[in-house]
Amino acid sequence: LQLAAADKLDLQAPITKYLPEYPKKSGDKITTHHLLTHTSGIPNYTAFPKFFEDESRNPYKPEEFVEKFAHKDLEFTPGEKFSYCNAGYNLLGFIVEVITKKQYEEVLQDRIFTLLKMTNTGFDKHRALQKNRAYGYFKSWGDYYNANYIDMSAVSAAGAVYSTVEDLFLWDQALYSEKLLPKKYMNLVFTKHIPDPSYGGEYGYGWSIKNKRIGNSKEKVETISHDGTIDGFCAIFTRIPSSKSTVILLSNIRRAPLNAMTKGVLGILYNKSYDFPKKSAAYSLLDAINEK
Repeated sequence: LQLAAADKLDLQAPITKYLPEYPKKSGDKITTHHLLTHTSGIPNYTAFPKFFEDESRNPYKPEEFVEKFAHKDLEFTPGEKFSYCNAGYNLLGFIVEVITKKQYEEVLQDRIFTLLKMTNTGFDKHRALQKNRAYGYFKSWGDYYNANYIDMSAVSAAGAVYSTVEDLFLWDQALYSEKLLPKKYMNLVFTKHIPDPSYGGEYGYGWSIKNKRIGNSKEKVETISHDGTIDGFCAIFTRIPSSKSTVILLSNIRRAPLNAMTKGVLGILYNKSYDFPKKSAAYSLLDAINEK
C-alpha cells in the first residue's frame, strides 16, 4: 500500500507487470489486490503435507520459493472467492523486493520498524543471536518438547517477523494515524473486500473483520484481527476501533487457547462476565491415568 500511495504499484494491474517472467497463464489474471485478499486462486503451497516435513528446513531466495508454486494451475478464477494462501503473501514480498530493489526485511525495517521505534521487532534468522528470544515448544501427551526447526526464508513475507507485545502496540496505534499511510490508503486496508466463510466475517487487506462476542454475554463488538500459527508459536492480534482498545496475545506453544483468552479479555474490558479457557478433557484424563 505504501508503494501504491507512491504510484509505484497499481493494485489492479496484473502481477506480470512487475514480474514479467511469472507464467502469463495465471499471472495475467492475478492482481496485487487478489493476493492481499487471498482471492488469487494460487494453491496454498505452505499447506501442502510435505512442506513442513521437508521443505521448511531449506533456505530459499524469494524467487526460488515463488518458483515452487508459480507453474501450478490456479484452483479457481482470481476474485471468485476467499481461500487463505500463504504462498500469495510470499509472492507479495517478492513483488516488494522487485519494485524497491531491496530485500523485503530491509523494506520493513526502513518503512515501518525504524519509523515507529519498534526496536524489538525484525525479520527472524535462525543463526542471528537475539537477546531474550523465546524458544518455541509443543505439547504432546502431557509433556513439552522443542518445536521443529524452520528456516524462516521459506515463510518469508507470510510470517517471518519476531516482535513483542509492546512493539506491536506501537504499530497498532500508528494504524490510527497517517504515519505509515495516507488516510485514503489506510481505509483500503480495513475495507471489507470479500466474505471469509471460514472465519464468519469479512476480509480486508491482511485483516479479518468480524463482530466478536464480549465475554460470555450475548453482546458483540466489531473487531479487526488476525491470528497465526507456526511450529512452536501462535499469536492473535485483536483491535477494537470503537474504543481504540487492543488485545495482543503471543505464545511460544504451538497450540494455546488464545481465542478463548481474547474472548475473556473482551469481557473484562467491557465489564461483562467471562469464562476462563477450559482445560483439555483429553489431558485431564491422561493425567488421571498416569496418576492412578
